[in-house]
Amino acid sequence: MSSLQIPAEEIVRLQQKGLITIPKKFRIQLNIGENDLLRLKNEKGRIVLEPLRTLPYPVRTYTMKEINEFIALDKAETVILKKKRVL
Repeated sequence: MSSLQIPAEEIVRLQQKGLITIPKKFRIQLNIGENDLLRLKNEKGRIVLEPLRTLPYPVRTYTMKEINEFIALDKAETVILKKKRVL
């Protein structure tokens, strides 16, 4: 097995409080470490874990008021651009 291949499966034991240990070879090959975020999904009776990648910078959130203002501005600019035959 080459060092780039992740084994298809590994058997782990469920510990107290539902804890499991992800084997080191999986963690290394998937580049996940302590305190990384993982998504846990139930897919047709199977547990699927996938690493989450976070953005290295803060993301701004918008209020509904700001979103509505943006949509109104976009509509107004669209009318202007259509009159100028740009769109």
